Amino acid sequence: MEEAISNLLLGNTRVAGMAGDRVNWAARPGPDLPAITLHRITGQRDATMSGRSGLVSSTVQIDVWGSTYSQAKKLARAAIPALPQTPGAILQGVFINSESDSFEGDDPTPLYRTRIDISVWHQEI
Repeated sequence: MEEAISNLLLGNTRVAGMAGDRVNWAARPGPDLPAITLHRITGQRDATMSGRSGLVSSTVQIDVWGSTYSQAKKLARAAIPALPQTPGAILQGVFINSESDSFEGDDPTPLYRTRIDISVWHQEI
């Protein structure tokens, strides 16, 4: 699932045009902005009376970082449509749950963040 989400974002021309290859899980590897970090918050395996179905419901937090509010928002607005709801081989569905904005840091390196929480139904690997 992690690779599939990364590939969707990195393969989107608008996202790649702004963030380049700065789409990473767990931590931002450097100071360059804008950038996206992803975090798997929860993962619940689906089961039926016969056993596991092979599907997992995960919540993923997407943090979109920018040196200005506008930079973070533009990248977030590009990232959302890069995450289609349509089923694929691994991802069965991607749904936007919420979006919020925040500010961290101080001069000389302000950090603006847009947080997007998504629900992902995906195949168990």
